[in-house]
Amino acid sequence: MRITGLATGLDMDEIVKNSMKPYRIKIDKKGQEKEILEIKQKLYREVIKDSREFYNKYFDITNSNSLLLTKNWVTTNFTSSNENLVSVKGNSDAKVGNYTITGTSAKAASITLDKFDAKTTDKDGKVTESKVIVNGKEFVIDESLSNKEKADFLNKELTKAGINVSVRYTDFAGNGSANASGFIFESKVLGSNSVFTLGGSEFIKNNSVQGENATAATVTGFKVSDFKVGSSSTNEIKLKVGNEDKLINITWDSIKNDDGSAIDNEKLQNILNDELKKYNFSAAIDTNGNIEFKSTVLGKNVQDPKISINAKDSVSDKNVIFKIGIDATSTINTIDLNKLKNDGTLRISVNGNVIDLSKATPGKENEYVNKVLKEQNINITATLSGDNLILTSNIAGSNYNVDVSMVSDDVKISTGGEDANFIIKDDKKGVYNHTGNSNTVTLDGVTFKFNGDIPTSETISINGKQDVTEIKDKLVKFFNDYNTLIEKLNKLTTEKRNRNFNPLTADQKKEMSEEEVKLWNEKVEKGQLSRDTDLTRITNSLKNSMRTLVDGSGLNLEKIGIKPVADYQGTKNGTFTIDENELTKALEENSEEVMNLFIKSKPNDGNLSDSQKYSKTGIIQRLKDVLYNETMTSTSNFLKKVGYEGTVTAYNNTLTKSIQEYEKKMSDMEIDFARREQALYSKYSTLETMMNKYNSQQSYLMQQLGLS
Repeated sequence: MRITGLATGLDMDEIVKNSMKPYRIKIDKKGQEKEILEIKQKLYREVIKDSREFYNKYFDITNSNSLLLTKNWVTTNFTSSNENLVSVKGNSDAKVGNYTITGTSAKAASITLDKFDAKTTDKDGKVTESKVIVNGKEFVIDESLSNKEKADFLNKELTKAGINVSVRYTDFAGNGSANASGFIFESKVLGSNSVFTLGGSEFIKNNSVQGENATAATVTGFKVSDFKVGSSSTNEIKLKVGNEDKLINITWDSIKNDDGSAIDNEKLQNILNDELKKYNFSAAIDTNGNIEFKSTVLGKNVQDPKISINAKDSVSDKNVIFKIGIDATSTINTIDLNKLKNDGTLRISVNGNVIDLSKATPGKENEYVNKVLKEQNINITATLSGDNLILTSNIAGSNYNVDVSMVSDDVKISTGGEDANFIIKDDKKGVYNHTGNSNTVTLDGVTFKFNGDIPTSETISINGKQDVTEIKDKLVKFFNDYNTLIEKLNKLTTEKRNRNFNPLTADQKKEMSEEEVKLWNEKVEKGQLSRDTDLTRITNSLKNSMRTLVDGSGLNLEKIGIKPVADYQGTKNGTFTIDENELTKALEENSEEVMNLFIKSKPNDGNLSDSQKYSKTGIIQRLKDVLYNETMTSTSNFLKKVGYEGTVTAYNNTLTKSIQEYEKKMSDMEIDFARREQALYSKYSTLETMMNKYNSQQSYLMQQLGLS
């Protein structure tokens, strides 16, 4: 508290306040500039939020309603006369039609056990652990578990072991002549070749030639000390990519440590990786400062990049070594068929799946084995070389085994597996006979799923009819939401800013009501992003995605009743109106081409230019790319500038750093303001002291002169 003016009669507070007004105005101006940045950041982030919501709603394929999912473009619905036996679903290219079906479904092979073999007993002879051997692998079961718990335990262990067999405990394990409870083991793969074994001893696996993993080409011999240091230094890295020489420049400022005394290894490594990734190379720096350059493409086909740093020549320098990569190799296992026959069995286990070679045509054993391997989803190919059956992993590398063993006669072989056998007729007198180990088949865009045998006296009828209401409604909602987003972007980039309205200072807010402050702030926000380059770029990219024709689709938006608005000047520029009747008609007559117009994927053809690929890409795919690159990925320049909550850019972005710089400047100005203010009060305090002294002297003289 200050009590001033007692001696001078001056209002010192008012004098100091008026004297400091120019400095307060400067601080308030900085505060207004900071608030403008905060307003812009808020408006930017609202755009990001709206864009992300739009993206997640229509483009995220994890969302079941995404328009990029072909299942959402289905316009033909089918009904079955018996859904319990045959269910049908039309795909996006399905046509209206009627079908009749007869036949039997594929079934899994199975084995029923009433109990498991004893594994361990206690001193009283009570079984504490039991065991079961499935496809030659032993599983130990705790006897304290209930029968249901034993089945659950085995299912988990079989899945872990990669064995396509499931277990269930049921009271319906009888054979028809007597009731019985037991464990039913069933192959997860259907069909006559879905064979597995129970019992016997664990199979002895044949020796195989194990595959090797691919390795990367490397260049070693460089050190951090090869880089120049100092304020004016620019480091040059040369590398040869194909027949071209590439040059990378790295400045001293970008790699120096915080005090500028030396190279920061982590900064150098990060910059090297950012620059080298486009050339399919990476860099790693160890604690001793050694640099290893490594190809990100594995295998022996990577050529020596002939790297040099600041003219250190990788060709002539003996310390620099290029080590070529190694291609991955496949695991191979060879079976001598004559030896197999001499050993008295033609049943083998390949990666835990039983194959009965007695069913194969002599001399064509590989064809039968490949058929079974394909049905069992085993990534192995069989070839025949004389009497040797050669099994090779389709995937190269040391992690992909080819384990083969003989199945002895003291095991139980599963039975009951059957192939599907259905006759499907359409209403145009066409016939298709579906056989094999699958109970699902797709014909002319219609997927039939067989859930059981159709009695010989019965025929299942399938009736199809067209209904485009669902996809039509989805497209209408999509365009309504798109229009809303474009209108918001148009408004932000075209509305003019009234420079008579600046953010209010604290003193100005005190003189206004809450409603007046709110209205004022709305006027301040208006036009802050007028002609903003980032939002204009995003808006134009979205509009161009809609305007450009899609080559090969056979349609455009106007042909299906979606037309641009006539007003090209207002906020509705780039939006669309929809004639729902025309859209419905287009979907009914040509749903597949309408789908291609919207979601046709970008062609993966290296002979096409970027513009050619773009012209052949569906509208929604284009919009997705724009929004992903601008507002979804944290590596986008827009997010690096603005920042968004929940991403790595939330606090590490250009605008937030600028706001922080303003806050630091204002803090420094406030400290300077307080210092100047205190200096003024000190001066006026000195004046008060002097006036008190003079007043005391005057009073003394008046007393001496008798004038008091």
